[in-house]
Amino acid sequence: MAELPEVETMRADLEREVMGCRIGHVVVAQTRMLGGRAASELVERLTGQTIMGVRRRGKFLLLDLSSGDTLLLHRGMTGNLFLRDPHAPPDRHLHLVLALADGRELRLCDHRGFGAVRMLAPAEVAALDARLGPEPLGRDFTPAYLAGQLARRKTPVKALLLNQRVVAGLGNIYTDEALWAARIHPARRCHTLHPCEAAALHAAVVQVLTEAIAHRGTTFSDYRDLYGRPGGNAAFLRVFHRAGQPCPRCGEAIRLIRVAGRGSSICPRCQPDPANSRA
Repeated sequence: MAELPEVETMRADLEREVMGCRIGHVVVAQTRMLGGRAASELVERLTGQTIMGVRRRGKFLLLDLSSGDTLLLHRGMTGNLFLRDPHAPPDRHLHLVLALADGRELRLCDHRGFGAVRMLAPAEVAALDARLGPEPLGRDFTPAYLAGQLARRKTPVKALLLNQRVVAGLGNIYTDEALWAARIHPARRCHTLHPCEAAALHAAVVQVLTEAIAHRGTTFSDYRDLYGRPGGNAAFLRVFHRAGQPCPRCGEAIRLIRVAGRGSSICPRCQPDPANSRA
């Protein structure tokens, strides 16, 4: 699933490419991502609108329209948004086309269809914002905030980082990378972390996300950017998808374990087992 760096890469590209563009017409090729809503309503509310702003909230893309509505796009497991010339060959697994007045097309493609397309009124955007925790690269995600969230929970620290109500935008890739960088086992109970460990974890989250954005996200198989290109961050991952390979810090073999219902990549030497710290 696309996480914060992949969605932020898309946001920045869209802001550069389509800000101020008018949507000439809309084609709904498949309705699965509409969540039961009528395609005709989506077409009516999008057609003729100008894209006034492009934002990201957690893993969601938000296109603000001249009507005051906002188009929400969630890429799910395998969704991609491409900017195409109208004469480009048809894309496979096409769900939605926004034909821009300047002749270009935004094409949303997803072979699994687990993403979402929604039209939101301002109150619905506010409700979405209220449901999500602070942005990990924003000013509200401070070391003190993270330490406070950790101190009052006994769940595994990985589960806390994946909780979108606590911090918005993290998923399996960057959670594993941040925990490795901070030398914390993903199964450590939150309340057992010392303040210095919480500070190290905060710094690690910011670092791994910043690096991944600079490399335009991580591609293993499905993710592509607005221009159809893979992200370059996979070459810079330290533990994720590297089971059996040596830890770049100590040389111990990376292991894949299961924590909080998710596969978790760890270095058993750098991230000691928390069995003696559990309560």
